[in-house]
Amino acid sequence: MKIVLDCFGGDLCPQSAIDGALLAVEENEGLHITLCGDEKVIADYLKNKVYDLQKISILNAPEVITNDDVPTMAIRRKKDSSMVVALKALANGEFDGMVSSGNTGALLVGASILVKLIDGVQRASLSPLLPTIEENKNTILVDGGANVDCKASMLREFAIMGEAYMKAVCGIKYPKVALLNNGAEEEKGNALTKEAHELLKNTDINFIGNIEARDFLTGVADVIVTDGFAGNMCLKTAEGMGKAIFTLLKSYILQGGLRAKLGYLLLKPSLRKLKKIMSSDSVGGGVFLGVKKVVVKAHGASNATAFKNAIMRADEMTKANLPEKIEEALKDKTIA
Repeated sequence: MKIVLDCFGGDLCPQSAIDGALLAVEENEGLHITLCGDEKVIADYLKNKVYDLQKISILNAPEVITNDDVPTMAIRRKKDSSMVVALKALANGEFDGMVSSGNTGALLVGASILVKLIDGVQRASLSPLLPTIEENKNTILVDGGANVDCKASMLREFAIMGEAYMKAVCGIKYPKVALLNNGAEEEKGNALTKEAHELLKNTDINFIGNIEARDFLTGVADVIVTDGFAGNMCLKTAEGMGKAIFTLLKSYILQGGLRAKLGYLLLKPSLRKLKKIMSSDSVGGGVFLGVKKVVVKAHGASNATAFKNAIMRADEMTKANLPEKIEEALKDKTIA
């Protein structure tokens, strides 16, 4: 598999991106990664690294799209940026998938315009795979922040695409699909969720109804459908709550004296495991469902581990022929 990695635009780039690529090719023998960005900067950083020269190459792109750039203007004007060059190469069939930690809006616009959307898709959905309290079980959130204003028909598409992901990539035969709402009852919600509920109820998917935000990470659903505004709020709330809990726990241990410190030493392995599972680094990033090729958006502050996992996820989705499976699902699913 050939993956192109946008090495610039993120908070810790290009070092973390390059290190993540080296970790990925070391772990996956069948992977080839092309590092896209300023050729001199990348080559200079690689000088002191030990890696398989057959698995890493460089695609020169001297410009960078920053988080201060207006997405549409950046894609049009910064044609020599690492993001645009990588997207064009992906669209031309030179690569199987792409990973970037750059400007989310620009990546969404670029993927939609340059790589193109699957026929019938109104908007691509940024869809992260999330951990749950059930061991070795994940759920996919569709949408996690790309589309803050949605129509009910778009939420229906999100549900179908999310279901196709869980079938193709996670091997779940009948994924449970739920609609994020302010109550579990069918009559709850605003105009959007009520209309979307009716559409999902009459679509050929395993729709289990509404769920509340408190069930976000319980594993009760395999696919959680929502608009990008509510989805991003849930993501940021969960992220902030996790950090707050660990901060408070650390504070209480330090203040608790010898007894608390001994208890911490006994719990340390379990706490480390919990932190690893709940960390965004282990997820790697979210995929833009609905695009004709696999495009993964890594967190802007991704470290080497997060980049490695994002690359591995892109490889996994490409091998599963995810875009093709989504296209087939959209054609097959009818409203009763």
